[in-house]
Amino acid sequence: MYFRFKNQIKRYSPSVKRFFFGMQISDGLVYKATTYTILSVFGFVFLYPLLYMLSVSLMSNLDLVDNTIEWLPSSLYTFNYEMTWKALKLPNSFVTTALLAGTSTLSIIVSSALVGYGLARFDFRGKNIVFMLLLFTYIVPKTLFFIPRFEIFMALNLKGNIGALVVPALTGQGEQAALFILIFFQFFRMIPKALEEAAFLDGAGAIRTFWKIALPMVGPAFIIVGVYGFSIYWNETFLTSFYLEGKIQTVPMLLGDLQNTFGKVVNESGGGDFSKNPNLNFTEAKVFAGTLLSIIPLALMYLYVQRWFVESIDKSGITGE
Repeated sequence: MYFRFKNQIKRYSPSVKRFFFGMQISDGLVYKATTYTILSVFGFVFLYPLLYMLSVSLMSNLDLVDNTIEWLPSSLYTFNYEMTWKALKLPNSFVTTALLAGTSTLSIIVSSALVGYGLARFDFRGKNIVFMLLLFTYIVPKTLFFIPRFEIFMALNLKGNIGALVVPALTGQGEQAALFILIFFQFFRMIPKALEEAAFLDGAGAIRTFWKIALPMVGPAFIIVGVYGFSIYWNETFLTSFYLEGKIQTVPMLLGDLQNTFGKVVNESGGGDFSKNPNLNFTEAKVFAGTLLSIIPLALMYLYVQRWFVESIDKSGITGE
């Protein structure tokens, strides 16, 4: 009986092992269960704030002060969105923000591609110094350049107009410009030099080779820089609030003004205790509604380009090489 049982175990052990661990590690049940568990945990961490904001933004004032209501509102309450829609001057502010962010992003793509190609394909004296300066501008806080940039903008009469964002982007000094230059640099380095040498032999100059040979081969870099740059300029409030002087108002700027206005009401109505000051709850609901409205264009854009964006990140090699 014992030997018969032992033989049955030996007989079925390969299939059991294959079921739990698979022919390869990535095929087995254990690997899949572990992978999906980790992904579910990380997904919950990222989705929880959005779900919480959505839940609170759909609550009425009575629901917000009712301790028995935590996630699901008693009824669908849309007044928070109606009020913030008017306060954020939507949809006109969406158009303004998209034009501002789109123009700045296009400018920084042009400058980053040119500088990245020059660093990747040409050797010149002081090239290492340029790399050091790029890393320096990427590492140090942007507030360090605030005063000298302010002096330059005053001299060039750039304050109060879109040039305050476009001109630095065109000259390779825009938001996160050093990172974008390094991304293009990495892609241009991966292009076989034999292609460019063949173009030179056919009589093509540096600019024509850049336009006809190099640019078509670095499409993923445009997707990475475009998506990342657009989101940065869309959410930018520090530079836009100061340099645009309120003459051009973006959605994040209007959202900040709305939050400050409610903050003053809360402070004047007494304290920061939710149990004693229900205005805190009301303010939170309005701000959450405005936040969700402000990120809708970015979410739609990413949903549209996510397949190409993920493939571009995978091809770039900037995460692990």
